[in-house]
This record gives sequence, C-alpha cells and structure tokens, in this order.
Amino acid sequence: MGNIEKLIYPQNGKRKNIFFSGKGGVGKTSIACITAVQTSKKGFKTLLITTDPAAHIGNVLDKPVMDEITKIDGVENLYAVKIDQRKATEEYKNAILEDARKKFDINTVKAMEEELNSPCTEEMAAFQKFIDYACEENFDVIVFDTAPTGHTLRLLELPLDWSKQIQLKAGLTAEISEADKAQKERFDKVIEMMKDKETTTFSFVMYPEKTPIIEAYRASKELETIGIKTQLVVVNMIIPEEQAITPFFKNRRNMQMKYIEEIKERFKEAEILQVPLFEKEIKGLKMLTEISKILFS
Repeated sequence: MGNIEKLIYPQNGKRKNIFFSGKGGVGKTSIACITAVQTSKKGFKTLLITTDPAAHIGNVLDKPVMDEITKIDGVENLYAVKIDQRKATEEYKNAILEDARKKFDINTVKAMEEELNSPCTEEMAAFQKFIDYACEENFDVIVFDTAPTGHTLRLLELPLDWSKQIQLKAGLTAEISEADKAQKERFDKVIEMMKDKETTTFSFVMYPEKTPIIEAYRASKELETIGIKTQLVVVNMIIPEEQAITPFFKNRRNMQMKYIEEIKERFKEAEILQVPLFEKEIKGLKMLTEISKILFS
C-alpha cells in the first residue's frame, strides 16, 4: 500500500494531480470520489473536477456540485467543481471564431466552424478549463474524473502555429497573438506537470474483462508516446471471494482472476489497486469514507 499512498498523497511539498481515465461505465467517478474523500480526510485540501455531462459526481457524493468551485459539506478540505462541457465548448469555439473573423475571409471561417464541430474540440475546451484550475496554487490535491486522451494532449503539444492549423485545418497561419502565446505557455506548463511522475498520477480504471483491458492498454501506449506513464491501474467490480459460492459466481470470479493476471502482465510498471464489487450503489459521504478506509488502509 506504501507505493499507492505515494501516488495519491503529495510528495516533497509538491501538489499532487490524479487523473482517472477509462471507458464509460467502469466506475471512474466513484473511484475519483473515493480518492478525493481519502486525500481530504488525510488533511490535504482537495479539488475534485468532473467533465461528466450527467453530473454523476453529485449523485455519488450525494451533494450538489456546481460549475463554480463548491465546498462539500460533511468532509473537511473537500471541494468539487463540474466543468459544463457544453458551455465550455461554446465559449472555446466562440473565442476561436471571433479571433478568426478578424483575420480570415468568410469561407475560411466557415471551414473552421465545421472543423470545430468535432468531439476533440469538446475535450480541448474541457482541458482548457482544467488548466484554469490546475494553475491555481491553493489546493494540495486535484483529482480529475475523466482524463484527456493522448490525442488531445498531442495536439496541445504541437508548436503554436501548427497546433492552430491542425486544430482548425484552416491551412493559413495568422499572426500569433500575445494571448495565444500566453495560453500556449499555460498548456505547456500543465503538460510538463502531467509528465512529472512525482506531481502527477495517471490512472486507468477498468473492470477485469477483455475489452476494457485492451482499450486502456492502447490508450496508455498512446500516452507513453508523449511521455506520460500509467502509474496506477484500478481494477474495479471484483466479485468478493466469500460471495463466489454458487457455480455461476465461482466461474465469474475465476474469469476475473485470469484477467487480473493479464492486467498485471500488460501494466508491469503500474501499481494495481483491486476494488471489490459492493452490494449497494456507491453513494454518499459515509459510504465513500468507509470504502476509502478499506482501499487505502
């Protein structure tokens, strides 16, 4: 457990950033909430950020989460914020198009508008919002539910003029404004932070079945190409041994155990955190606190 503690608590006085990634439905939000409750209980001022449009995080915490940083009553040191993806994307698109209208003709602007209607734009917009929070110095731990993909991060890594071209496929290089340069510097600073293993833990959440394992492994390899290593793998929804008493559940658990071995083989350098399947829905601070004690004791 000592190694996992290093991955979730700040080391050497530096802030800790924890990113949870993985396909939909594997329990990222629950794991992010459990982790944030644990770090805040340990005395670290913690910010929990989600981009989940369904605001599932508020259901898990059983507390309202707004698009402004809100103190979560009932747990000392815990704050949460929801990035409103639609709002963030509109703001992001409008800012780019407003800038483009000053520099390009109407056809180019239309082409940009079409290019901006892509899922990648949503992710870029959400990540830009995350950067605003990541540049704040008054939190000890930031837990990010739903991490940006390697594809998005690679786009942000490109030099500014190329980044703008690829992002918009406008095919024209306009003069780069000071505001764009400043924003690029902030992107670069945060991406450098994400590569620093002491300050950032990049984690994949999965359940022990073939498809989630393969998808997470591919995504982790893509992140490696830009220097971000997967340090933690959370294997969720494992059938407890004491519950595997019928032939059906015995077989399911045996299958899961084989897949856990495959996870260990594929993610050799990562710490593995095994999370049992609970009989009730994970909800409310009392249950989150109890689970955090089980997982991080």
